[in-house]
Amino acid sequence: MPTITLLPDGTANNTGWVANTGTVHDALDDDNGDTSYVTSSTNSHRIILDFANPTVAEADIDFSAGISIRFTTSGRCPARGAGGSDVIIKFQTPFGFDETINYHNNAFYETENGTARTTKPDSSAWSYSDLEDLQIRCTKLGTAEVRLSYLALEVTYTEAVTD
Repeated sequence: MPTITLLPDGTANNTGWVANTGTVHDALDDDNGDTSYVTSSTNSHRIILDFANPTVAEADIDFSAGISIRFTTSGRCPARGAGGSDVIIKFQTPFGFDETINYHNNAFYETENGTARTTKPDSSAWSYSDLEDLQIRCTKLGTAEVRLSYLALEVTYTEAVTD
């Protein structure tokens, strides 16, 4: 099954996350470790990210066969001796599906994948307009520093059959 990767292309809200270079959403659009990242060490800091529209046309996706969406992220907790750092990652639009990710204290970034969601939080089917309007919210838990280097949405779909 083909996959579309949607990258962050805007920051709808930022309460306390800091990019080491550029904007918050630019720091999260490629998995490049400490070259560009966002960081927070304060409980309840929050960012809401907008994502780029799909690169595949609506007519090329068979929505009747269903699609799935999951986040993929790369992060680490640089604090020595800490039990790691937690971040709640949640769909903001449509609202729901929160998952708590623990990034271990480590010199290296670890990749974490969210659950593949085959329906929206209200159990209805995903639509193309949903893909165009996706937002993700990240909320920091605790006070151990966390660095996120990458956050994307992976959309798996069936190609539409054309005559």
